[in-house]
Amino acid sequence: MANKKDLYRIHLMLCIAVIGVSFSAILIRSTTAPSNIIAMYRMMITFLLFLPASLTKGRKEIKEICGKQLLLCCFSGIFLALHFITWMTSLKYTTVASSTILVGLQPIFTAVIGYFLYKEKLSKKGFLGMLLTISGSSMIGFFSFHAGEGHFYGNILALLGGLFGALYIIIGRGIRKKISTLIYGFIVYGTCTVLLVIINLMLKLPFVGYTHKDYILFLAMAVLCTIGGHTIFNWSLKYIEANKVSITMLGEPVGATILAVLFLKEIPSFWQVLSGILILIGLYIFMGIGEDKTVSLTTYNEG
Repeated sequence: MANKKDLYRIHLMLCIAVIGVSFSAILIRSTTAPSNIIAMYRMMITFLLFLPASLTKGRKEIKEICGKQLLLCCFSGIFLALHFITWMTSLKYTTVASSTILVGLQPIFTAVIGYFLYKEKLSKKGFLGMLLTISGSSMIGFFSFHAGEGHFYGNILALLGGLFGALYIIIGRGIRKKISTLIYGFIVYGTCTVLLVIINLMLKLPFVGYTHKDYILFLAMAVLCTIGGHTIFNWSLKYIEANKVSITMLGEPVGATILAVLFLKEIPSFWQVLSGILILIGLYIFMGIGEDKTVSLTTYNEG
């Protein structure tokens, strides 16, 4: 028997998460730091914010984590870091539109891997919703997609970004049933930070010397986009399928467009509006809003 109250609560939390990650583009646009430095500080600050509660409230849980669970959390953090690096780097070699198309294929990777690992199947209605959402996400890109000379490397990086993002979500779907959001985020964000620090050291990027405004924006990204976005997505993985969470993430361009209108006075084009409508319709169909199905939030006890 369905628990509609829990279903609506999950959907509400996912909407909040989409709004959170939608601030990412606005905040990144306002910084002067390199993309890899932005990602590093964003994850480092998030990790530091998780640290006090993890070492106090979550100390017992940390001691009880087995080696396999710890390893999976670390792999999740590695894939999150690789997702940031490959996607952001792809923007230097190919168009934003082309990069968006290929990273937007993440839900397809998630659905395929989720089917083989967790037997998460897509209904015909779910497939239609996924198709509409991905079509809307990549609509603008199809009008300016570049696959020719000089863009191939960037396109491959963007495609890898989608794959790494899917692996990050898939691992979270499995491990979140056994580990609380707090400790999962603590380990994942910590691992992600360490890898980003190592990579930035190898690239010899300066860690300091940025403006006070930049550091404030790093903090805002950590709080709004990671804790208010990614962490809620991680929370929801305990209760709904990985492919639903992955598809929901494609609502970010819609949220970012609305925020750009409000804060940057950027008026969207006809194709942006049309793509946004397709994404919202696709999300509505895919999530099965109003349908008599869900899981109870009381199925598991959060650690």
